[in-house]
Amino acid sequence: MRAIIFILIGLVVLSCRNSGEGTEQQEEPSISQPETSENTEEFTSEKWRFSAEIPESFEVFEGELPGKAPIVNFYDSSIEKEPPFGIHNDASMAYIAVLPEGYGVDGPGGPRKSLLDWDGNLPLSFNVNRRDSYVYLMENGEPWGISLRFHTPPPGWNEYGGIYVFYQVNNFRAECFSSNTGEKIAMEQCNPLGGDAMKFYGEVSEEKKKALNAILESLYFTDPNREREEIGDLIKVEKPQENATVSSPLEIKGEAKGYWFFEATAPIKLISESGKELAESYVEAQGEWMTENWVPFAGRLEFKTNEKRGYLIVSRANASGKPEHDRMLRVPVEFN
Repeated sequence: MRAIIFILIGLVVLSCRNSGEGTEQQEEPSISQPETSENTEEFTSEKWRFSAEIPESFEVFEGELPGKAPIVNFYDSSIEKEPPFGIHNDASMAYIAVLPEGYGVDGPGGPRKSLLDWDGNLPLSFNVNRRDSYVYLMENGEPWGISLRFHTPPPGWNEYGGIYVFYQVNNFRAECFSSNTGEKIAMEQCNPLGGDAMKFYGEVSEEKKKALNAILESLYFTDPNREREEIGDLIKVEKPQENATVSSPLEIKGEAKGYWFFEATAPIKLISESGKELAESYVEAQGEWMTENWVPFAGRLEFKTNEKRGYLIVSRANASGKPEHDRMLRVPVEFN
């Protein structure tokens, strides 16, 4: 365990130095279209059963980490180092690490919050275990990294599999404070597992964050037993229309194939453009839902916000928890 601590501390110190020099009835998950003007190319892993849209400024690496842990990296092509990139690297690097069988060591150090406790929202087209998934935070509260874990592993993955996202941090700086005295100590003496507090400072690159979020938003898992259907063949939202101006209470109406529901309901939520969750509830099927035909639904959300824009997210009920069965439809709206 102490070896892991020293590795982590050494990598944080290296990041500081580098930044200073750089002054069963269900089906597959949904894909919501990322908002980006950059050309993309679809990447598909048949072995690990997922696909994603990769911007032309990023590259893909498929291989293994030491210890033969399989990995897929989506990384900024301006990175001078050679992949693979695991979960402990230079903070100035922007990349995603897909680890279908886990990594075998502790996650990144420093302040973090579970997605359950974090007042934010990620652009995902699949559900994750929010209790075991984390955002890693700068001292100003902004995420610099993300780890995602699943309730049920995707097809072919094991229980330790997950996805890590690392945003590029400019002017990165790390500090450590003793658990005994509260005073600042040298990073070489820092013992996070012993209670010493680590704090990270810097500026997250908005450009790289947008690119990585677009990859994350486009990523979806596939069911080896069923062909993927277009989202428009599964659900249609009639109210609100895209980019409609809405106010509270928000009435939701539409129709979906019967297998979109479970026990006649399907989850909905409203988020602001900044990612804050404003409301969460369910739509109810307005008729017999145990069918493959179209079934009308209706729901209602009450909310408060000072923001101008946001998204209504209508998700498919997924009692199995399998990410390859997730589907989500995002409807952009404006707030009155």
